[in-house]
Amino acid sequence: MSAHSAPVPFCLRCGILAFAKDLLIDPASRGVTDVSHLLVAVASSRSTEIASRFINKIGTPSSCIAYGSYDALVADPRVDVIYVASPHSHHYQNAMLGLQAGKHVLCEKPFTVTARQAHRLVETARERERFLMEGMWTRFLPISVQIRQEIRKRAIGPVIRIFADNSIGKDALEELKDSYLTKKELAGGALLDLGVYPIHWIFQALSPMPDPKPSTVFSTTTPLASAGVDESTTVLLTFSAESPSPVSVQAIASASLRATADPDGHTPVVRIQGDRGEIQIYGSPWCPSKYRVVKREQRFGVVGEAEEFEYRIPGGGHGLCFEADEVARCVRDGRQESASMPWVESLAVLDILDAVRKAHGLHFSDIVEVDEYPLCNLHDCIIALLNQAPGSRVTRDLSAE
Repeated sequence: MSAHSAPVPFCLRCGILAFAKDLLIDPASRGVTDVSHLLVAVASSRSTEIASRFINKIGTPSSCIAYGSYDALVADPRVDVIYVASPHSHHYQNAMLGLQAGKHVLCEKPFTVTARQAHRLVETARERERFLMEGMWTRFLPISVQIRQEIRKRAIGPVIRIFADNSIGKDALEELKDSYLTKKELAGGALLDLGVYPIHWIFQALSPMPDPKPSTVFSTTTPLASAGVDESTTVLLTFSAESPSPVSVQAIASASLRATADPDGHTPVVRIQGDRGEIQIYGSPWCPSKYRVVKREQRFGVVGEAEEFEYRIPGGGHGLCFEADEVARCVRDGRQESASMPWVESLAVLDILDAVRKAHGLHFSDIVEVDEYPLCNLHDCIIALLNQAPGSRVTRDLSAE
């Protein structure tokens, strides 16, 4: 290497069970020079042809191979990490397949359907000495990193209360009638798909915590009775306050298919309150566009002064590239988990989801909640369950959504 040549970035070779357009964006477009990504394989559980169409659609490198089964994908020695972004119902089985094959795994949110499944994945990752992370990509956005820095430098004082809402304002029975969001068989509903974002914002606001488990969990839910999932759910959590603050921290996370969190385009979807001000977060909770830091004196009637910060995703992507960069660095450095998305917090979030579902009888079928591995042809079992509903005929390839 000459004195003037730049070091070669670590290249993480990826195999995917779902979409991956962001992996194809040049890391230099976001100022990243130490890692890169190469998409080497794509799998469909139904046919090689489907995987090939997907590869052609997103314009992957010519060296990318299409596989007609997940088993073939994880057997490819060129693949370092498996990215699982199949429906919620598939996460556990797909992630376990990758770990058992000796691959590192990035598994989309929610990590699994149950906390028990997540514990099994973590145990397997430890035993196999593989990297494993929940794909809560919001945590790795530069705007999220900056917000956490504001909190840690006490820009608003100790955090005492948090409101976080992810509600999308859709007609669940019309606009979402064919969506996985209203499919019980795919572990749909507002809580598991939308609710994880506000709950993770609560954890971001309080992180790092020695014990991330809340002392109390209360909740209310509105069912979408015809679908067997929740249409809206609100969760109230109480956490022990950080010393020396004498008060506990209250946090409210809400999610709804029908209501909307930002009706006018100017309503904060997350508010993190301290005793010297608050941080207001705008846009989508999964990918915020701006935040405001409002500083004020702790006195009745005082109006604070606000400073606003905006951020746009560079390179034309959605923002998933930042979590991919984190995975690459962790694998390069031999780490099994990310300090920014540790296992203990993923498990704590799933404990909350389990508690809320249990309180309101939001149960899924055994095939979705079981922690047995392997199951025989999970994809065909899910399709069979979907087709039991009157008038249903599902034949699409779920792995490629």
